Amino acid sequence: MSSVLTIRGGVPLTGRVTVRGAKNLVPKAMVAALLGNEPSVLRNVPEIKDVEVVTSLLQLHGVRVDKDPVTGDLTLDPKGAKTASSTAIDAHAGDSRIPILLCGPLIHAIGEAFIPDLGGCKIGDRPIDYHLNVLRQFGAVVEKRPGGIHISAPNGLKGAKIALPYPSVGATEQVLLSATRAEGITELSGAATEPEIVDLIAVLQKMGAIISVQTDRTIRIEGVQDLGGYNHRALSDRNESASWASAALVTRGDIFVEGATQRDMMTFLNTYRKVGGGMDIGDDGIRFYHRGGKLNPLVLETDVHPGFMTDWQQPLIVALTQAEGVSIVHETVYENRFGFTEALIRMGANIQVHRECLGSVPCRFGQRNFLHSAVISGPAQLKGTDIDVPDLRGGFSHLIAALAATGTSRVTGIDIINRGYERFTEKLAGLGADFDITSAK
Repeated sequence: MSSVLTIRGGVPLTGRVTVRGAKNLVPKAMVAALLGNEPSVLRNVPEIKDVEVVTSLLQLHGVRVDKDPVTGDLTLDPKGAKTASSTAIDAHAGDSRIPILLCGPLIHAIGEAFIPDLGGCKIGDRPIDYHLNVLRQFGAVVEKRPGGIHISAPNGLKGAKIALPYPSVGATEQVLLSATRAEGITELSGAATEPEIVDLIAVLQKMGAIISVQTDRTIRIEGVQDLGGYNHRALSDRNESASWASAALVTRGDIFVEGATQRDMMTFLNTYRKVGGGMDIGDDGIRFYHRGGKLNPLVLETDVHPGFMTDWQQPLIVALTQAEGVSIVHETVYENRFGFTEALIRMGANIQVHRECLGSVPCRFGQRNFLHSAVISGPAQLKGTDIDVPDLRGGFSHLIAALAATGTSRVTGIDIINRGYERFTEKLAGLGADFDITSAK
């Protein structure tokens, strides 16, 4: 049964939250354990829905997953890897897009993979064509079947020279997970180089993989016959850290984010400071706070790493509704990521979305009739309203808008937020938010 959050706004969020392992790394590191012939240990694991989904999928395929009741560390033993029934796998269809990354490791482990129809956030076109084309280049045979896709490699996976038309994170992960045990050398050009990608490479290197990253977005993988296990502490979730930072700004609050790391957030921190946010950077985390004065408007373009992350822009746009003047945000990664602004407009925000590219970064969407640029005029007095959560980051953005608004907001569909924010209602309560949780009727 889904839950409803009733929020009474106008209370600054103050206090401390802890951010653990990155949603964009932990499930992929769990999948990587399938490649080994020994158990792996993954530490700093958050309690989020995507981890639950991958745990179930691995268990269906015979992987033993044990969770330490005190630390939450996961031990993953792939020695019993086996084929799972399509019916059992299909039960997870729509829960996550992670299953597509099981393909390469499953082919290496048991010779085949079945991937159910995929879900995920509705923020734009995330075609699995990149993944399937990558697998075909490794020599895989892809067959469409009722409810999903069957993939096999009768002659095993072979190294390949692969060029991505866009530095897709998912496609880069697919190459890494497929190439490490493929026969021969794989060269991937146009690769994504996000910190989570580098951390996944670190995981694979601990297992015995030979991977080098060049400065021109080229990754070279020398295939090995066998891999061992790993013992790894996942890097902190920079997206959740940035979300809490924006929450402090929007609610005129003061939040210390334990686990936030400067190195992986430098682009965000520069932007945060330009807007007028305050920060104190420490070894164990970062304090984010509203300085008490006016917030500044800015012009912002999202981009792949090391640019400003697309996952950062939605919570920050809520803060920009409170800035003095006109801000422009040009989204260049996902074409439909501004759907969440409809609720903000109903709350009183002055936001216009445009099909034109309002920025200098070359954009794939300029001639394709997508609303991918936003003009935000502020400051605006936000008022409580009824909201249905559209996606993970948009949903969190709606929450912090409701927390800053006058009056009461009723937010439905909040279970989506559990996919990437660990115990977010507990954290909100600890920060002083005024809300109730009830079951949807």
